[in-house]
Order: sequence, then C-alpha cells, then structure tokens
Amino acid sequence: MQVSILRILLYQTARVFVNGLRRAFGNPVRALLTIAVVGFIVCGWGLALVGSLLEPPRSENLPNLLKPEQIAARSLVAVLIVHWFYVVFTVVPSVFRPPQILIQESDVHYLFTTPLKPLTLFRGIILIRGLLGAFFLMVILVLYWLLFGGANLRLLMATQEQTVSVWAIGVYPLLYLLVFTASILGSVAIEAMELEGRARRRVWAWILIGWAAVSVLLVGVRLWQLSYSSRSITRELVAQALDWTPAYVWLLPVRGLADAALVLYNGFTPAIGFSVVFWLVGVGWGNAMLARYQTRLYEVGASLARKGAQARAVQRDPYRVFLERKAARAASKPVRTLRWLERWTPRGSLALVWRDLLITWRASGWGNLILIGILAILPPALMLLIQTVANPERDLRLALRLAYVLAQSLAVFFIAFGAYYGMTDMLRRVEWQKPLPFAPRTVVIVESLPTATLFALSQMLSVLLASLLAPHDWLFWLGSSLVAISWAIVLQMAMLWIALVNPDPTDYTQRLLTGVLMVPALFLSGAPGLGVWVLGVLFEWNLWLAAGIAFGANLFVSMVLTAINSELYEGFSPVD
Repeated sequence: MQVSILRILLYQTARVFVNGLRRAFGNPVRALLTIAVVGFIVCGWGLALVGSLLEPPRSENLPNLLKPEQIAARSLVAVLIVHWFYVVFTVVPSVFRPPQILIQESDVHYLFTTPLKPLTLFRGIILIRGLLGAFFLMVILVLYWLLFGGANLRLLMATQEQTVSVWAIGVYPLLYLLVFTASILGSVAIEAMELEGRARRRVWAWILIGWAAVSVLLVGVRLWQLSYSSRSITRELVAQALDWTPAYVWLLPVRGLADAALVLYNGFTPAIGFSVVFWLVGVGWGNAMLARYQTRLYEVGASLARKGAQARAVQRDPYRVFLERKAARAASKPVRTLRWLERWTPRGSLALVWRDLLITWRASGWGNLILIGILAILPPALMLLIQTVANPERDLRLALRLAYVLAQSLAVFFIAFGAYYGMTDMLRRVEWQKPLPFAPRTVVIVESLPTATLFALSQMLSVLLASLLAPHDWLFWLGSSLVAISWAIVLQMAMLWIALVNPDPTDYTQRLLTGVLMVPALFLSGAPGLGVWVLGVLFEWNLWLAAGIAFGANLFVSMVLTAINSELYEGFSPVD
C-alpha cells in the first residue's frame, strides 16, 4: 500500500477525531461526560495494570469456597458469552447494514477523483477508519470485562499458574481485529454483489442468524440434559455444555476468541488455531472480493456515501425522506396493514405513538411478530426448564417467580440496549416535530412509548402462557408483567437521554461516550424499580405493596428523566 494514501487517511481521520473532541467540548454536558469517561478509562486501565503487576495472593491463602477448576469454568462461561454477543452483534449488523460511516461525501468529491487506485484506497480506508472503530469497541469491551469480571479474574490469577509467556496475550487483539476486519470486508463485498444484481445479502443474513440460533439450541439442549440429571443449573454445568463436542465444534469461531482471552492460564488450544485460520480465510476472502470487484469500488463507495447522506438529509427534510425510506422498505413486505387500522386517525400527542407503531409495522411486519413471540415465550420457557430439572418434591414457587422476573429483566435490558439508533432517527425529525403544538415534555413521553408498547403486547402473552403453567399464581404473573412494562419505559427514557447528549453515531467521540455510558445509564435508571421488585419477590412481601413501591420507584425515575430530557429536547439542534 502506498505510504501517501496512509498519510492522507491518517490526517483525515485525525482531523475528524480532533473536530469531534472540539464539538464535544463545545457542549457543556458532553464536555463533562467526555472528561468523566476519559478519566474512567484511564483510571480503569491504570488500576488493572497496577493489579496485574502486583503478585496475586496464592491459592492456599484464599478461602476454600471454589475449586480452581470451578473458577476456570466460570471464567470460560463469562468470556465466551460476552464474545458470542460481540460476534453476533458485530458481524450480523455488518451484513444487514453496510458500513456507511467508512465513506463520507467528501471522499466521493475529493479522494475518488484523484489518480489513486480504488483497490488501494479502499484497503487504506478499511485499515485506518475501520480499525479505529474496532479499537474503540475493544477498549469498551475489555474495560467492562475487567470491571464486571475483575473478581473472578483475580481468583483465576491466584489459583492457576501461567502456562505460557505473557506475550501470548497478543493473540487476543490479533483475533479481535481479524473478526472486525473480516466483517467490514465482507460487508463491502456484499454491497458490491448487490450493486451487480447478485442478491446475496439475504442469504448471508439467514446463514448468520441460523448459526447463532443453532449455537443457542445446541448449548441449551446439552444444558437441559445435564441439569435434568443433576436437578440443578450452575455455571459449571454451562461450561460442560459448552465443552460438549457438537457445541464446541459449532462455536469454534467464538471459542477461539474466548480461549485467546484466557490464553495465559489455559495455554494455546486447538480452538485458537482454528479461529486464526478461520478469520484469516474470512479476511482473505473479503480482500479477494475487493480485488474482483475493484472496477465497481467507486460505485460501492458512492452508494455507501449516498446512504449516509440520506440519513443526514433527514435533518433538512425529515418528513419526506423518512416516509420515502419506510415506504420503499415496506413495498416488498408480505405483511399488510389491516384496513381498519389505516382508517383510524388518532388525534393529539397519541398520533405520534400511532405514527411510529404504524411505520414500524409496515417496515418489518414479520420481524415484529417474531420479536413479540420471542419476548413472550422467554419467561415461560425458563419456568418450564426449572420445572423440568428441579426435584418434584421441592417447593418451586419462589424459583419460578425469580425465573419469570429474570427473563423479563433480560428482555427489557436488551431491547433498551438496541434502542439508541431508533432514538437518533427520531431526533433527525426534530425540525419537523418542534413546530407541532406539543410541549417538549409531551414529545419526550410519547417517543418512549412505541417500543414499550410492543413489549407490553409480548408481556400480555407471557401472562397467558405462565398462567397455563402455574394457574394458581396468575396474579403474580400479571403484576410482574405490569412492573416490567413500567421498567421498560424507564430504560427507554435513559436511552433517549444518551441519544440527546450524543445524537451523532458517526462521530468518534460520541460513539465512545455512547458505548461507555449505555450500561451505567441503564443500570442506574432501572436499578431502583427492579431492586425493589426483586427484594419483594425474595422476601415474599405483599404483592400489592411490592408492586406499588416498584411502580413508585419507576415513576419517580421516569419523572426525573422526563424533566432532564425535556430541557435537552427543547434546546436540541440537529446540526449541533
């Protein structure tokens, strides 16, 4: 690759990063958050480095609570689950959505008109810009892993000796960057195929979704077999399920990442070697596709820049562009809107909720039906699993209640976790919505309701299914679902706050802030209501008392977030 291309791209990337920092410090709220997050990362990495340099306590000085093999099993489970989610939520979106942030309109006007070879230019763009985004994600991933798995990591250091040199840990960032690079190259290659008329995006999407679904099915089936014989579910059993040969082989691309993260104590495993080869082949295939379609790369770049420009054009004419985009996507959908729903025209602020629900249905009818079904089945499925593996002589009332609450909490959390881009799309319509005769407080409230409404539909189905499994406790299932719906509204409010503070996902600084702030914001906003409800379940408080206090906590947090978001929304400008 030509050094001049690398210098140009490095200069452009550095300027974008510096401009992002300037924009961040031009906003008081964002400036304080930037300082706090940078200090958090520096201190977190510093403490982790100091802790790694200090000699860990020897295993004989530790209380004999867990055996070394149990600690290793728990570490493997935690690391593999984190990386499974990382691979799924990195590779699958790269197939559904091409990496629009890699190519800007300025590249089309300036870089594409230079005598630089398109293949070399695209390789440089992917190397410089793509890996910068990968670095930000890796910082966040490792930081949270150190924070939430630090205690288990210290136990692992104390109970097991290093089997390889400390330099072997370098295989982990190598594998991580290979995964990220393969996903970007594959996404650009698929975009080139689509422009040539070869419909490959849908095929690859179903392959990846099928892989993720089969991996969960294999581990779930093996875990059910193990837990049925032992009448319990522990993390050690999960580790055994992950080591089951069919699951091990199927999860090899992710298992290599997990083993690489623990290479100091587990040594080099066959999974690491397979993952290196697998993802190198992925990078090689993507690079070969770039070379094959090099005559179309500028057309691919123009398409990516146009899609990014369409998103930014929403700021200038939000209503027209938004409806055109949704109408185009809805034209090929097999699910049609019922005529009586189309005729119903609600008035007032509820029209905003109805508009979002109607557009969401038209854009992805089957997808929403599948999502509602999965969310509805998840709590009763976990209850059924506990009923199957537990000792029939035990009283399962408390265990079933906790399982129901746990499944609801996970569903609400992951729904909120993925709501950021929907919130940023809403903010692009702000110039159209602000002239409407609605107070900022009203708009903030109703914009958090569409996703919560879909979740509420799934919860009503969950209540029916759970009542079929345990009809004597139907009142608890209903009360728990109502509490979960109120909790979902709180988390949507928290995600709206993040979107109001960081509305541009293409800005490096705002992407870093969003990645670091998501989990703390969701946890702090949702902890009061969920904590009260879990305590009420554990200590078997009166149902109405526990539900009332949980509702009150969620209402209080919602009112605080509504007041904050209303102030931010009133002064929000899409060009800020």
